[in-house]
Amino acid sequence: MSTNTVSEKRSEKRYGGKMEVVIGTHGMPGRPVTAINISASGLYCICDEPLGDLTRVDVSVNMADNQVVARAVVIREEELPDGKWGIGLFFTRIRFEDRQFFARYVNGE
Repeated sequence: MSTNTVSEKRSEKRYGGKMEVVIGTHGMPGRPVTAINISASGLYCICDEPLGDLTRVDVSVNMADNQVVARAVVIREEELPDGKWGIGLFFTRIRFEDRQFFARYVNGE
């Protein structure tokens, strides 16, 4: 039996690799953060401060000569040992073509 219950709950395969992403919220200018994994349904990034559960954010990802702009919501945040915050984002508004692009990228296509 697997002890990794988090991955069992995920519906999408994830690409694990650091990438620069820009996020912004209403009233906050966009700022760069480091995403450490991404999927067709969302991403997990490292921020200097918490954003707040269910906060809506605008996300801009530059990957493989493509820029993807989407809307997401914070579904998880946790304080990390180094004082930074791990933030799980779920895409709530993303173009179908961009979701397909992420899915193909994650699958190595």
